[in-house]
Amino acid sequence: MSYKRIEVQPVSGALGAEVSGVDPSQPLDEAVLAEIQSAWLEHLVLFFRDLDLSPAQFKAFAKLFGDIEIHPFIRSRVEDEPEIESLELAETPPLAPPTSVLHIDLSSAEIPTKGTVLYAVDVPEAGGDTIWVNCYAAFEGLSEPMQEFVMGLKGLFPALDVAALDRLIRGGQTAMDVAARFKQEPTEHPLVRTHPETGRKALFIDPLRMWCITNLDGDESRAISSFLNDHISKPEFQCRFHWRPGSLAVWDNRCTMHKRVDDVVEGRRLMHRVPLAGTDRPAI
Repeated sequence: MSYKRIEVQPVSGALGAEVSGVDPSQPLDEAVLAEIQSAWLEHLVLFFRDLDLSPAQFKAFAKLFGDIEIHPFIRSRVEDEPEIESLELAETPPLAPPTSVLHIDLSSAEIPTKGTVLYAVDVPEAGGDTIWVNCYAAFEGLSEPMQEFVMGLKGLFPALDVAALDRLIRGGQTAMDVAARFKQEPTEHPLVRTHPETGRKALFIDPLRMWCITNLDGDESRAISSFLNDHISKPEFQCRFHWRPGSLAVWDNRCTMHKRVDDVVEGRRLMHRVPLAGTDRPAI
């Protein structure tokens, strides 16, 4: 697609594009906003470089992509802007989900997060990159028989990540006991979802939170989950972004998954994040 009001440069063959020629700190007219939205649907994750945004400007830009969603389990927030999460790697709680594992934001919710906007306040010179996966391409990369097979499957998505569940269940608790403790029933979603705007099919699996495939027995579930987790990890489905101070990324959570690369040796990694409220439950 050609763009007249913005410049869009793909960063990989799979997904992701850097956008320039636009100032996110300023109000955007309808034509520019329409092109940004089109680029978002085409490239799945957009990157902006060398910005200098106040928290209020960051929030205003994020709201162009959807309503802001509050994740109550995130305690650290920006002063005077409580809708913005403040995420510092050094302050990650010990029981927080390991976001260095590929995942989909809030996949365990009945209506998962639509997208996420992340802004780099302070980052190390090296390390701490983020990787995204194109879940359309991951689905399309399966053989036709496997596509038909996985379209008939559903996954169980508890509130906790799989590693935390493993620790608790080995201690004698059942998955339902753990769900009750955290006041959330596990959610069942199809392993393939149709994007509500593009109509394209994408894999909807989450190595961090998907507990099992409900319509398979235990051995089958583990085997198919392992195969799919290996499949989505192929580099041909990915892009990788190196953060600089003032970098911003906005991704479509309905057709991507992502992870942080935990290779920071020296330096601070402080990010501001705004989740975007979902509007639809995953469906084939």
